[in-house]
Amino acid sequence: MANASKLLHSESEPENYLVNLKPEDSRIREARTKIRAHLREAFEASSEALFGRRVRPRFFTQGSFAYKTLNDPAHPPGQQMDLDDGCYLPLSFVRGTRPSTAAEKFFEFVDAALDDLAEREDWGRESKPTCCRVVIAHDSHVDIPLYAIPDDQFRLLEDRRSRAAKASADSAEKKKSWDDLPSDEVLLAHRDEGWKESDPRKIHKWFTDAVENLYGERLRRDSRYLKAWRDHELLDRLKVSSILLMACAWQAYGEIGWRELPAREDERLLRVVELVPGYVRGTVSNPACADEDLNRIPKQRREEVAKAFEDLATLLRQVVDECEDAHETVRLLRRAFGKRVPDRPDLVSVAPAPATGLASPAVISAAAATVTAQPKRVVAAPDVGRSRSG
Repeated sequence: MANASKLLHSESEPENYLVNLKPEDSRIREARTKIRAHLREAFEASSEALFGRRVRPRFFTQGSFAYKTLNDPAHPPGQQMDLDDGCYLPLSFVRGTRPSTAAEKFFEFVDAALDDLAEREDWGRESKPTCCRVVIAHDSHVDIPLYAIPDDQFRLLEDRRSRAAKASADSAEKKKSWDDLPSDEVLLAHRDEGWKESDPRKIHKWFTDAVENLYGERLRRDSRYLKAWRDHELLDRLKVSSILLMACAWQAYGEIGWRELPAREDERLLRVVELVPGYVRGTVSNPACADEDLNRIPKQRREEVAKAFEDLATLLRQVVDECEDAHETVRLLRRAFGKRVPDRPDLVSVAPAPATGLASPAVISAAAATVTAQPKRVVAAPDVGRSRSG
């Protein structure tokens, strides 16, 4: 029986799987700063002439970068680090037009501004249905989804921004009014469908509360393990989304019970993975919005994904319950998660299977075979004498 926890995560060891998943995000952070500054300048210079009103957009980072579940991509450039930075404007930004036209004009303006910036920075550009994408390197991109909020709420954001500017940078970030907007009044621009009700704060609040107030950092770590395994196995092509995996980990924690969650990293991950096949075969409700099904895996491919999770559970069970060799433990985990699991058998502790007081089935079988192989011998009956009952 192997304890492989330190291969996955350790506070005392500088090399482990989680450390090797940590992305080098300074470049993507710098890109976010440049994008924000450029869009502010573009709106400042041209919004009044084009739309009859000068406006300064606001920005909120969301998604894996905000949840702190971002991993270094396993197979770039097909897989990339993704930073989602929402751009917010007041609903009256475009006057006298239908909502669908307003969304279209919003995209046209931001696309044109980002095209100029991308050319200057030698970045790539892509258009997605719900965002404007800037590809800053072969392994990373920044997505800018476009949101609209009621004018009075946008003014509230501006007021809070002015007050927050007097505080420290960290304090200001926390006061930037995520909690000030009604959830049903946050609208996301879609290139084909106009405006859609979509509030990214709901997911953000759910996951933050789950980590900070219920399960601790172990939920964040297990979410990152599942995402990294998904990337290694290229299951992102089957729409195994990050938010789906986060919800599966959270659902598994609830089913196991927080008091029963194993303290060991490898044992806990095994317990979670054992439950995931059942989840991905059906509906996975959004913990922040029960009416939304997060399982976007095509129904004809769900069994394939479930089987992949079952294979992972089998392998983890072999490590935790059966493996008695540190080198074999490393080999099995690297087979499951890839070479970012460190080749460090010294981090594995191995204990022999617990004694039961009985010979193992293999020993019993060998003994029986030995007895059966001996030639038969005829032994004379013993002389026991006469006896009388009574």
